[in-house]
Amino acid sequence: MSEYQHVVRGRGSLNKLPALMEKLGFRRPLIVGMEPLTGTLLKRNPSLLASPVFSAFHPNPDLSDTEAGAEIFRREACDGLISVGGGSSIDTAKAIKARLSAGSEDDVIHSRLTVSGPCPHIAVPGTAGTGSEATQIAVVYVGGKKVSLNHPELRPEGVVLDAALLDSLPVYHKKSCALDALAQGIESYWSRGSNDDSKVHAYLAIIGVLDNLKAYLEGDPHAADEMLDASYQSGKAIQITRTTAAHAMSYMLTKRLSLAHGHACMLTLPTLWEMMQEHEEMRETLGDLSAKMRLGDMRMAPKLLKGILYDLEMPIPPVPDEETLEELAASVNTERLSNHPVAMTKDEIREAYRRAMTPLCENEKQACLDIWRYYGR
Repeated sequence: MSEYQHVVRGRGSLNKLPALMEKLGFRRPLIVGMEPLTGTLLKRNPSLLASPVFSAFHPNPDLSDTEAGAEIFRREACDGLISVGGGSSIDTAKAIKARLSAGSEDDVIHSRLTVSGPCPHIAVPGTAGTGSEATQIAVVYVGGKKVSLNHPELRPEGVVLDAALLDSLPVYHKKSCALDALAQGIESYWSRGSNDDSKVHAYLAIIGVLDNLKAYLEGDPHAADEMLDASYQSGKAIQITRTTAAHAMSYMLTKRLSLAHGHACMLTLPTLWEMMQEHEEMRETLGDLSAKMRLGDMRMAPKLLKGILYDLEMPIPPVPDEETLEELAASVNTERLSNHPVAMTKDEIREAYRRAMTPLCENEKQACLDIWRYYGR
C-alpha cells in the first residue's frame, strides 16, 4: 500500500467527496458514523443518499459491532468506506475493513489481513484530536479488553479536513480532543521511535494546538482550520513513532474515572515530563522540545501544560485509594511503555498517577495559570 494519502482541506471540502471517491475508484460506499454528522454529510452530498449507513457501534468500538457493518457492506454490494466523526467512527470503519480482509475474527485481532480486493476508505474527522485519519491503527475492544489492530491496509486512502464539522461539538469534547492532539505531538517528539520526519509532524501538531487553542474555543473559524490540521499532523507523527506512557496510562483513567481520552492523557503528561527531567540523558531532548515550544527552560513546560488544564477547567480527580492506584498501575500496556524514552517500574507508574492527581497549592496553581495565560504574548 502507498504511504500517500489524498487529502482535501478547507471549509466546504466535504462537498468534494464525490470527486475524491471517483479518484479512489469507488461509487457505492458504506457510510460509518453517527448523527448529526452522517446527516450533514448526506445533506451536503445528495448523490450519496442511497448509500447504506452503519451507526450500530459503541463509543469505544467493540469488535463484535463490526461484523454487522461488514455484513451490510457485503449485502449492499458496497465498494468503499466513508467514515465521519471522531476516532470511534474512523476506527470502526478500519475494523470493518479488517473483517473484510481477514479469514476469521482471530485473524482480525492479530492483524493477519489477506487483501482480496480494493476497499478504499475516506476518513472525515468530526473532531480535532485523535488523528486516527492519518494512522494504520484501530483501537477496538474484545471481551472488554483493548486491542490495537495494526496493518498498513488500515490507513485511510483519503482524508477530508473540513473544520465546519467542528462547529457543533460540545465544549468539553473540543477541549479534550485538543489535549489529545497536543499529547500525541509531545509524546511522539520524545518517543524512542522518533526520527527527523516524525519530529516535523510532532512540532506542527504542538505549535498548531498551542497557537490556536484559545481562539478555537472562542469560535474563530481560522483557528478551527488550524486545529484540525494540527490533529492530522499529530496522527502523522504517531503513525511513525506510536505513543508513550501518557497514552498507556490513560485508558484505565477513562474506564475507572470517566475522563475523556485526551483529558486522561494530559492528566499524567506534565508529571511524566517532571519525572523525566531528573534523568540526565533526557535533558537534551526535553531542552530541545522546550525550545520548540518557545519556552526558555524545560521546567516551564510541565507548568504550562498544567496551566492549560486549570485554565480549561478540566477536573483533576482526587488521589484514589491504594487499591485503585494498584489497579491503575497494573493496567498499563507494556508495549506502549516500550516506546517511552525512559524505563518505568510499576512503582514509578503508581507514583506518577499519585503525583498527577495531587492538588497543587494555590501559589503553584497560579504560577501555572500565569504561564499559559501569558503564553504567546
